[in-house]
Amino acid sequence: MTMEHLQVIDTANLHHAYIIEDDAGVFDAVRQKLTTAHNTAEIHVRKFDSLGIDDSRELVHLANMRSLGRQLFICHVGSCTREAQNALLKLFEEPPERTHFFLVLADVRNILPTLRSRVWFIDAKNNTTSDEGIAFLAATPAQRIALLESIIKERDVRAAEVLLQSIETQLYTTGVHRTHPQVVAHIIDARRVLRDKGASLKVLLESVAVTLPTL
Repeated sequence: MTMEHLQVIDTANLHHAYIIEDDAGVFDAVRQKLTTAHNTAEIHVRKFDSLGIDDSRELVHLANMRSLGRQLFICHVGSCTREAQNALLKLFEEPPERTHFFLVLADVRNILPTLRSRVWFIDAKNNTTSDEGIAFLAATPAQRIALLESIIKERDVRAAEVLLQSIETQLYTTGVHRTHPQVVAHIIDARRVLRDKGASLKVLLESVAVTLPTL
């Protein structure tokens, strides 16, 4: 991962949870960036060879303890069991106020789609997804609808998740999240319900297409 990937972490406007693909120096860079920007925060630094259910429960317990200020959890994780991910799921759905998680994972391939949809995923080794977001935001609403046709026709939820993640990344990278916070909220809501039973992929994606500003 180049450190440019970490520039999308806006320390003044933190997302509630991040999963960051690991690479050489990434964990230390994330820790340094956050401790410098939030030197008065309550910071928990943890390293897990394998994050298990008991570890997740401990993190949930700590996150739900009352804190006078901001809490940051910076965790390096070799692997993460399915049970541990499920334990984190509700926490990320309803995060405590001023609490933020940063999970630097060595292996992101087995992350549950439901968990991935509730975090900001930073892919260290793939710039293609960011290009998708740039192209989508540059298009007119009509052009965006056309770009969505294959995803909607094939009901490709995974492709939809990747696109929405890429768009969200670009909104933060360009600073649009500050001027149009309601747009980011709309993207987050769309990602959250994308895999819900009965959710209409067409309605969700087309609502995003017509809501986003053109960049």
